[in-house]
Amino acid sequence: MIFLSEKRKELLLFLKDGPKTISEIKEKLNVGLVAILPQLKKLRENSLILKTGDTYSLAPLGIAITSRMKPMIDVLNVFGSKYEYWATHAVESIPDPLRERIGELASCTFSEPPDRTHLFEPHREFVENLMKSKKISGIASIFHPLYPSLFLSFAKNGVDVSLLVTRPIYERLNKEYRAEMNEFLKFKNASFYVYDKKIELAYAVTDIFLSLTLPFSDGTYDHKEDVLCFDSQAIKWGEDLFAYYRKISDKITEMN
Repeated sequence: MIFLSEKRKELLLFLKDGPKTISEIKEKLNVGLVAILPQLKKLRENSLILKTGDTYSLAPLGIAITSRMKPMIDVLNVFGSKYEYWATHAVESIPDPLRERIGELASCTFSEPPDRTHLFEPHREFVENLMKSKKISGIASIFHPLYPSLFLSFAKNGVDVSLLVTRPIYERLNKEYRAEMNEFLKFKNASFYVYDKKIELAYAVTDIFLSLTLPFSDGTYDHKEDVLCFDSQAIKWGEDLFAYYRKISDKITEMN
């Protein structure tokens, strides 16, 4: 009844700030009396709002519902903005505490799929935004041969870099890139963690953006499209995701 009508949804959220006159409602929603009266009537019939003279306010049931509407609207905005992507990717690979807050990614966009000449390289937008960042935290569940030298160069340039990888990625780094990783670990602004269980997603969060890569629903890695977010709420979500895994990972101080 609420979410199938944009006007009813907007009206309830507007009344969340306090009682409003019919004139204030008309001005806020940019509608005429004929358009808004049926919506007010329906909300009153469902015990969501009250009318006192020319003023409308939330009823107790309306207060209870609107307190939970914003998170639900954010979730609908996340999934509704590109439903096909979310429907075909493993949202369940996101840990429960962060998946419950997925509405915080409501302002996110998506990276441009690479052309055939750059199909297996890091996304252009991803690298460009990393280059502008002063703080980087990332989780790698897949290996890319460019990453060891890339993140070493960031550490050399004074960027705060924290990396977290799965055990198989660690083993390959230790075998094939031990010198680069030991050099990386000498920097005070660099830290490295290993998580012993499976992680299916990959992501990076910096002081300016969040990049999230989810696998397809069948577990296949999606190397073409990333979720990109630049607002502070999504960046905080990304920082909390890293903190979630860091708490249950081993810190590495030297490759041996």
